[in-house]
Amino acid sequence: MHKTQKIILIILLLISLKSFSQQAPHYTQYMYNMNVLNPAYAGARADLSIGLLARSQWVGLDGAPKTNTFSLNARTFDSVGLGLSVVQDEIGLFKDLDINVDFSYTLITSVKSRLALGVKAGLSSFSNNLSQGITPDNEIYDNTSGSAFNFGIGAFYYNQKFYVGLSIPQLLDSPKFKLDESESTGLNPNLNYFLTAGVVFKVTENIKYKPSTLIKVTTGLPVSVDINSNFLYKDQFELGVSYRYEDSISGMFAIIVNKSLRIGYAYDYTITNLGDFNNGSHY
Repeated sequence: MHKTQKIILIILLLISLKSFSQQAPHYTQYMYNMNVLNPAYAGARADLSIGLLARSQWVGLDGAPKTNTFSLNARTFDSVGLGLSVVQDEIGLFKDLDINVDFSYTLITSVKSRLALGVKAGLSSFSNNLSQGITPDNEIYDNTSGSAFNFGIGAFYYNQKFYVGLSIPQLLDSPKFKLDESESTGLNPNLNYFLTAGVVFKVTENIKYKPSTLIKVTTGLPVSVDINSNFLYKDQFELGVSYRYEDSISGMFAIIVNKSLRIGYAYDYTITNLGDFNNGSHY
């Protein structure tokens, strides 16, 4: 890697450390990895749900983020749901592994509607190899590594045609995005609030329209809004587009093999100035 590229990489990393310390990541296909964001979603479906997701963000840019996610959740017995998520993140010189378990309890609010309340708990293991970076003024940062606990909460209201959820997946501050290991931690000073909602309309006998949205609010940062518009054909093929406000435009499709298996792909095209330096993101 050339020196200029290394300088750009460390600048991006330092910016990312500051930004990521405030913002938890979310995905274009969040609607299929919901328990990663909201523990109350665990057990919303009676069947065992297993998800695998690989994300390559800003392809073509050295040190760009890469994320691998494994999640599962199921209804274990009446009103109780359990879930597990494993998220591996890598951006530049930073690596992180998050393992969380989810617990939810569902209340029957009417014949067809339910309200689930959930909690998330887990552990994060991280390493920042900052000493390998080069800054414009040749300042050297020490490597940091360690582990930190996580705790989150959420609520999820749903019926057969509509859902809305609210969650705070990371209540505790974490040293993994700090440049100094001695910085104190406690309650996260920059909480991420995730609001999700979606509805299903039957257009014809074979076609369903599934608009949805995700709104992320973080203290001190602009609100992030995803607007998604998906069409489902014969409960087998799904095609849609997504717009993230002032950030990206995405296209996605999925093949539903059966109730337990869905295979999908999404491509994000960056509409900010950063788009001049990468070839988009793949999910």
